[in-house]
Amino acid sequence: MGNDAPQSRRGVAGRDASALNIRPSTRTTPASTTKTSQPRITKHAASSSKKMRRPGRPFKMPKQDLPSPRASQEMLAASDIDVSQTSVTPEVAPPHAAPTPRSLSLLEALPVEVIEKIFLYSLNLNLPRASSVLAAALSRDRVYSLLTILAFWDDSSTHPRSEAMDRILAPLDYTPLTLNERGQLQQAVFRCRWCTMERIRDQVPTIMILTIHRQWLNMGVEMDEETQRNLDRFVNRHDDTVTSFRGRKHPLEAPALTSHPEMFSGPHNYRLVVHPMTMIEIRSETLQTAKYWPALSILRFPNHILRGRLTGFTADDVMFLEMLRMCSYNFVPRAWQDVPATITTLNRTVLHQGVRKAILTQNYNALVSLLKLDEFVFRCHESRRDKLVQYTIPPDHFVAATRVGRDNPQLNVAFFEALVRASAESVPADSSEILRWIMENTRLARRDPSAYHEVNGRFAGWLADFVLRLPGLMEHTAAVPEAQLFLFGQLEGRPVEVCRFIEEVLAPSREPFLNWTPESQFSVDGWWVKMDQQTIS
Repeated sequence: MGNDAPQSRRGVAGRDASALNIRPSTRTTPASTTKTSQPRITKHAASSSKKMRRPGRPFKMPKQDLPSPRASQEMLAASDIDVSQTSVTPEVAPPHAAPTPRSLSLLEALPVEVIEKIFLYSLNLNLPRASSVLAAALSRDRVYSLLTILAFWDDSSTHPRSEAMDRILAPLDYTPLTLNERGQLQQAVFRCRWCTMERIRDQVPTIMILTIHRQWLNMGVEMDEETQRNLDRFVNRHDDTVTSFRGRKHPLEAPALTSHPEMFSGPHNYRLVVHPMTMIEIRSETLQTAKYWPALSILRFPNHILRGRLTGFTADDVMFLEMLRMCSYNFVPRAWQDVPATITTLNRTVLHQGVRKAILTQNYNALVSLLKLDEFVFRCHESRRDKLVQYTIPPDHFVAATRVGRDNPQLNVAFFEALVRASAESVPADSSEILRWIMENTRLARRDPSAYHEVNGRFAGWLADFVLRLPGLMEHTAAVPEAQLFLFGQLEGRPVEVCRFIEEVLAPSREPFLNWTPESQFSVDGWWVKMDQQTIS
């Protein structure tokens, strides 16, 4: 009962206020009236009051634009769309149309023949990299051939040209390059991807034929009919059985180059001797002089060929190196007397990085090829007044050879022997690792004489005595470089040391070591006569 009284009072008050239409929020009171005298606004009354409109455009709910489910079904039925094939997954928008191809530049719009002429005139090997259109126009075997000829042909502008030379060099408007220009072009060609062993090898006969035209045919040398006929067949690459040709002419040498008394007396007798793929020689039989032109005039061996790949040298890499070495005539012929000469240079530091890589990867052919090239170029440039200088190699190569390849003792000795053949005086006499290597090969020969005594045992025995004599030998060879035990791989030192090596290492089953620079994996034979001529014959 006590709880019902308050409820009745609130209900009556609410009904009275509603009946009289009195709004408590609008009721006026005197200014002196206190705050507690104002009527209380209920929760229901606040919610029923009108909400204030938010500024801006009202947000349109998506549901207001969607048709009802029944209307959607009617729309689908009216259309030709199969309802069973519809999916809730939104369709991917079709790709944009291909962009309109750009218009060709003035240079790209030129005929291919004109682009070739511009390129061969500028010799800017970056031009094909400017656009795919120019690359397609210039990526032709004929362009590659002309670039190879220009890069490796040692030509002189003082001698006359001929129609035959113009035909060979067409469409090039040929102008001889300076030595600096040819060196820059040569290095740029070496860096090109298309510069392969096959492409350079195929142009070697053409370069030699151009030299024959320039140095012999265009100089007006008179030959008899048979000699002329043989030379024509040789130049046309129909036959290479005859490679020596005689002729008569007034002196070919410039008068300033010689003071010979017979310089200006009558016609001289000359002989043209061609060594296919390697060298051209013109001898003056009257003055007993000679001039030489290598088949390839390599000014500087590129570093990437000397250094090899990250994983070492492949068989093709070694063959490419050997082809360049032989065709540039960077070797000593079997019968030689004077100190050889070459214009080729190289980076010895990079080359010996390649030597070390060949040792660590156990590539014997790469090792020997690099050692031959290094000694030849070094002696040619460092020799003075027809006197040889002492040739040495890094002693670390010998230590590296003792650390790898121990699972194949005979091949391991072959690596060490090749290094000794290059420079025996470079063996580190105080190396403990080499001393252990000598002792291991000696024990190996005693344990299995039939397999290891002839090579490992005998070489280790000689090396043990040689390192004891080495300090005294080094002093002697420093003063007399000709006394080095090996010269171009051939035994050429003091007779006592030569006899010891033959008796203790080679005799009686192995032949004495001879000049190894003419030996090569790359054969210079069989490349001169054209293939179609070989099939006809």
